[in-house]
Amino acid sequence: MENLDSSVEEFSQFSSISSSSNDRTESPNTSLLPALWDLPPGHGLQPSDAFAQYYKDCLIFIEGPGLAIHTKQDLIDLINFIRHRTTITRAELTADFEKHCSSIGSSLSALEAAIRIWLMISIDGWEPHRTLQEYINGLFPRMDANPSHSGVKPFPLSFNINNIRKIGGFDIAWTESLENHLTMSVDGTPKQLRVFHMAPFLQGYRHSCSQVFPPGLLEETARTISLLIPFSNLECRKWMRKTRIKAGLDIEEGRLPIVSRDISQYPYWGRQLLELRDEYDRTEPTTLKQWFRDKRNPNQRYTFWIAAIALSLALLFGLIQSITGILQVIYK
Repeated sequence: MENLDSSVEEFSQFSSISSSSNDRTESPNTSLLPALWDLPPGHGLQPSDAFAQYYKDCLIFIEGPGLAIHTKQDLIDLINFIRHRTTITRAELTADFEKHCSSIGSSLSALEAAIRIWLMISIDGWEPHRTLQEYINGLFPRMDANPSHSGVKPFPLSFNINNIRKIGGFDIAWTESLENHLTMSVDGTPKQLRVFHMAPFLQGYRHSCSQVFPPGLLEETARTISLLIPFSNLECRKWMRKTRIKAGLDIEEGRLPIVSRDISQYPYWGRQLLELRDEYDRTEPTTLKQWFRDKRNPNQRYTFWIAAIALSLALLFGLIQSITGILQVIYK
């Protein structure tokens, strides 16, 4: 209780001081991440260019509503204020904020800005009667052992981001919102698959001294990325290398964890992976190039090529007969 009271007092005092240096808009430095994610000493994590860009993009949530958060320390103090209150309801947290920190501005705007930067999630669906911990657990429900999955085959090696793009017809949309990871839009053309790309967050935050995500979620999220972008697949590596530079991504496939292809190893993301595989399997090749690449159904593949060869031979023989007939007429 003393920690909560002292954090309120410190935050209230800091919020009432007019800062002389507005360093909030500067790129995050090496001291920000340990404070932001409550990392232990010797973590060795450095802020990346992608995280720096994400941080700058999130400043709109501070500047838009005109919040009185002028320095990085202001932001850290606000995050610590919330970090100590993850087990009280949003209504109680809002009341606490308005009691001690009203000089900052709108309570909901301040919560939105701080939590987006801190946890890389949106709070759009956070209901007043739920705690932050309950809200996060609801965003990422576990798919515990399901008897119906006992006969599900492991994900094949062909189930990778390159084939999902070229055969499945998906565009890859990179996202910094963790809750949007592996969500699909299949109504439009082309279809879209969203993939979370802030890998250092997944690797760094799971070492945090104050965890709020469900146990194992972040490590499993990293494994889903490794599943889709296998380091052993040369085509995936080449495409990822180009895309990482072009889109400013925060993924280095060689640093992702060793992957399992068993659905039982994905209690948080298993449902999304199965839905993606079902959509991928339902997609039929529509171009010759897709038919050439598609190795999902060997029997269908052989049937197609036999039919293609038979058609080619028929056209060839027809052309030869036509030419022969023309020559006979000419030289008759």
